[in-house]
Amino acid sequence: MPLTAFSVSRQQELDVDQLLQLFADQHQRPKLKRSEPIPEIWKQVIHADVECPACFAKGAELVRASSSKVTGEAIKQAYFRFPGGHHVFCDFAALPPGEAPEGLVQFSSTARDGLSRAVRDLVCKGIHLGLLDQARIRSMREWFHNKKVNAVFQVTLDPKVFQWVVAVQAAAWPVRYQPQRLTINKELLGVPGFQMKTAMEVMLARRHESLLTYLNERAVMLRPLVSRIEKLLIANSCKLVFDPTNLKAQYDATQELARFISTHYDPVQRALGRNYFDVKASKPLMAFTALLLYLSNWDLNKAASLFTQIASYRGTVDQNLGNVMGLNPFHDYDAWAALKTLQEIPIQEFDGHDPGCRAKEWMDEAVAALASGQSF
Repeated sequence: MPLTAFSVSRQQELDVDQLLQLFADQHQRPKLKRSEPIPEIWKQVIHADVECPACFAKGAELVRASSSKVTGEAIKQAYFRFPGGHHVFCDFAALPPGEAPEGLVQFSSTARDGLSRAVRDLVCKGIHLGLLDQARIRSMREWFHNKKVNAVFQVTLDPKVFQWVVAVQAAAWPVRYQPQRLTINKELLGVPGFQMKTAMEVMLARRHESLLTYLNERAVMLRPLVSRIEKLLIANSCKLVFDPTNLKAQYDATQELARFISTHYDPVQRALGRNYFDVKASKPLMAFTALLLYLSNWDLNKAASLFTQIASYRGTVDQNLGNVMGLNPFHDYDAWAALKTLQEIPIQEFDGHDPGCRAKEWMDEAVAALASGQSF
């Protein structure tokens, strides 16, 4: 359930307290006390006007914050509830109240890390200059939602196949797919200092050369993505999910502009430190950069020009202008893209091999075969 929602009539992203304050101001009355019920007419307007920030469902209800009667401390945040349900692809659909989807970015005034503050300042400058506004930021979220609805694939990858491919790539990677065709036999085992592990890796890479080439040509390196792909597999088995590869051109452009900003814009570079080139993990920067590109019709040069106008502004701005919900549409892009690539592996790449057998098990079998006189 979202902590903020979008008011269509006001063209603003608001939390529950902000929305209630606006109603109080509109009706020239004091702010509602926590124990005071929300007027029925307000509820009706909210139900018709306020929409989910991710899937744009209407029918919102307010759930107000509550405090402990003993200590007075807050025990529940205020949030928006949508009894009519969210869209099946809505990021809020499966989340508990108050928890934000990982792809959404709140450019909050309470942000403590340097990168979030640097990006928030850029957002505030852009809104102050009239180059950004909440309606256009909301429009980008709608664009992404429509992309998700219209580009899907079903998760059918067998976890055993996944683990087998991971094991093969991990075991064979050190030899970088060496092209040597030296036959390893029992006689060579007698060489002093013979490196059995390296020999097994070479043979494994040799046996599955076409599979490794398939992965290499698609720039799929599974090791850093294993845990994330496993979670996606468990959570989404047999379900229809968004196909991120539909946005590869936009993803590449976003990374390129984000790297330019992280390299040449001092506040962001200082915030990222030594990791200034690792922009994919920088959610606020990716969200801001994607927004610039969306507003520029994904033209990299136009987006860079828009950034220059914002970054060059030297006047003071109201930091409350940045109370908006941004979106990084490429969250988990690499993991989803790798998963889809694995599902598309041609069946002949397995060459009759049982995907349930780990690469290490095959290597152990190969050692035993060599010892008995067989050659590879």
